[in-house]
Formats: sequence, structure tokens, C-alpha cells
Amino acid sequence: MKKRLRSFADSFRWAGQGILLCIRNERNFRIHLVMAFYVVVLAALLKLDGLHFAALSITIGNVLVTELLNTAIEAVVDLASPQKHPLAKTAKDVAAGAVLISAIVSVSVGIFLLWQPEKLLALAGGFLASPFLIILLAVSAALSLWFIFGLEK
Repeated sequence: MKKRLRSFADSFRWAGQGILLCIRNERNFRIHLVMAFYVVVLAALLKLDGLHFAALSITIGNVLVTELLNTAIEAVVDLASPQKHPLAKTAKDVAAGAVLISAIVSVSVGIFLLWQPEKLLALAGGFLASPFLIILLAVSAALSLWFIFGLEK
């Protein structure tokens, strides 16, 4: 029983290591994480209902999963074919295409769910009226840029 529990815990640890590896090494994954953060904050500020928030969460999760799979496919292709090969290029390009389609769908869903002009204008007015919120947004943007580009090797 103890061995099974250890194996179960190890599987979570290894999965976490895979996610951290992607965060450390994949700029596009970091871009997706930052965008997801801002979208979730905006959804909360707009008080999206549970069903709409769930749809948004599924699309965000889908983008992150496809980016993780793209990274895994690229690693396996590099291992199997260290030299350039047309089939290796095809595998990498198709995996990247999957991420692109997922991101486009995610942006579309986000627009459909978050495009609420009256609420967005009211939210923008509240931000512009508060120097603290403007500074908070600027600091957040600076930290986001550091997270995206500052972790590059």
C-alpha cells in the first residue's frame, strides 16, 4: 500500500516537473499563462456566471495542454531525429499548428464571453479614475513582461 501511495505521489511530482520545465523553457507557454491570468481577472471583474467561466476555463486549459503536448512532441522528434528530416519538420509544424488553432478558438471564446461594452467601459472608467489601479496595472504589465522574457536562457 505504501509503495502504491508513493508511486501515486510520484506521478503528481513528475507532472509538476513537466509543467515547470515548460514554464522555464517555453516562452510561448509563459505568454499563454500571462494571457490566461489577465483573462481570468477580467472575467472575475465582469462577474461572469459559472457556466461562462467554465467555458473560459476549458478553453484556457485546452491551450495550455496543447502547448505542453507541442513541447513533448518537439522533444521526442529531436531525440528520434537529431538531423533535419522532412517528417520531423512535419511533426513539429503540425503540433505547433494545433497550438495555434487552440489559441485562435480560445481568443474567439474569450471575445464572445467577455465582450460586454457597457461593463468594459465602466471598468475602464474606474481604472482611469484611480491612480492606484493604474500603477497596479503598470506593475502587473512589467512583471508579466519579465516573466515572459526574463526567464529566457
